[in-house]
Amino acid sequence: MIDELKSQVEKTFGQKITRRQHAELLSQDIYLKTNILVSYNTIRRFFGMVANTTPRQTTLDVLALYCGFKDYLNFSRQFPAIDIWPKWEGLFLALNHLKLDELIAHLHIRKREHQDFAVSFALAVKELLNHQRGEEVLLLFREPDFQFDNLSFDDASQIGVILGLHFNHYDNWEIEQLLLQEKNFRDLVLKTNVDYTRFNAKYGRWINYLLTFSNLDTDTSQFIRSIKPFMYLLNCQSIPKETLAQIPPLRATQHPILYGRIFSLKIMLNQDQKNHLRLIAQMKKRLSNSPHHRAELLYVPAIHALLTQNEALSKFTLAELQEIPVAKKWYQISLIAIEKIFIAASQIKNQQYQAAKQLIASSPLEQIRFGYKQIVDLFITYFQLEIAKYDPLEPQAKKILQQQFKAKLSRVNLPMLSEGYFEGYFELNK
Repeated sequence: MIDELKSQVEKTFGQKITRRQHAELLSQDIYLKTNILVSYNTIRRFFGMVANTTPRQTTLDVLALYCGFKDYLNFSRQFPAIDIWPKWEGLFLALNHLKLDELIAHLHIRKREHQDFAVSFALAVKELLNHQRGEEVLLLFREPDFQFDNLSFDDASQIGVILGLHFNHYDNWEIEQLLLQEKNFRDLVLKTNVDYTRFNAKYGRWINYLLTFSNLDTDTSQFIRSIKPFMYLLNCQSIPKETLAQIPPLRATQHPILYGRIFSLKIMLNQDQKNHLRLIAQMKKRLSNSPHHRAELLYVPAIHALLTQNEALSKFTLAELQEIPVAKKWYQISLIAIEKIFIAASQIKNQQYQAAKQLIASSPLEQIRFGYKQIVDLFITYFQLEIAKYDPLEPQAKKILQQQFKAKLSRVNLPMLSEGYFEGYFELNK
C-alpha cells in the first residue's frame, strides 16, 4: 500500500518525484496544504532517492492527509474505491451507500488530481437531490474547498451549466429557497448560468425571490439588480424608477462579466451624451487594464446589443470587437461565439453576406452555453434566412429553414422576440 501512496502523492503534486528539487518543492507544497512540515530528506527517503528506511507512521499519515484522506489507515481502506471512481457508474453506485464525508473525500481527490471535478460535483448534487438528500446538498455547497473562489472559472461555469439544466426540470421550491440562501450556490449556479429563456419561468422566479432579501453579499446584490432591468426590457415593460435607481455603479473590482452587464445597461438606459462618453472611457480603461478579459467584458454588451439594437451600445461594442478575442479557457469559447454572432448581424446589415455566412459557420451552436443557446439558435436561423435572400437556397431547404425559424420562435417565451420584431430587424438604424 506504500507504493500506492507514493503514486497518489505524485498525482496530487502533479509530477514524478525523482530529484532533490522535486522533494524540496513537495515539502513546501505539503506545508502549504497541511500546515505540517515534512523535510525534503524524509521525502527523498520515502521515494528511494537515498538509503531507504521504513517510513514512520506519522509520515504516512501526513502524506495521506496531503492527498485528501484523514490518515494512512483511511487511505488504505478507501484506495480500492479510487481506482473505480473515474468510471461514472461508480459515482452513481457510491452515492447510494457513501456517507457524506466519504463522498466529499472522493470529490477532494477528483479536484486535487484534476479528474473532471466539475462534472463529478454537479452529478453528485443531482443524485443527492434525486435521492431527496437536500440537507447533504447544502453541506456539499458549504464545503470550504468547493467554494467559488477556490475553483477555476472553467470549473465553476461547467457546474453552473449542468446544474442549471437540472433545475429547469427540478420542482422543490422549499429546497430551492434554501439553496438560494447559500452564497456558494448563487455563485456557482445562479450567476454563472444566466438563462434568458427562463426569465419568465424558473430563473426569473429565483431573481425575484432574491430581490426580497436586504442582506445579500455585495456581488449577488449587484448581479440581481443588473439582471432585473433587462427582464423588464425583454418583456416590453417599462422599468420602474426604483429598479433604475438600484442599478449598481461601475467598480473596477467587479467581475468582468458583471462589469460588462452593468455597462451595457447604463448605455442603453441613459441617453445623455456626456454620460455615454464617461461610461465608454471607464470601459476602455478596464479593457486596457485587463486585456486578457476582453471576451468577458464585451460578451454581455454583445448579446444586449444583438437583442436591443441599441445604436450607442452596438457602435461601441462593434468597434472593440474589430479584433476578435482568442479563447484560452473552455468558458470563453461560448462568449466569443456569441460575440461573433453579434458581428455577423452587423455584416448582414452592411450587405457583407459571405463574411456573415463564414462567421456564423465558425460559431457552431454547440459552442454556445445553454443559458443563451435557445435565443442564439433563433438568431442564427433568422440570419441564415436573411442571407438566403441574396445567396439563394434550394426551395426545399429554404422551406425547412422557415419552418425551423417559426418553431424556434414559438418556444421563446419573451414578448420582445415577436414576428414583428424580426420583420423589422434589419430595417432599424439603417
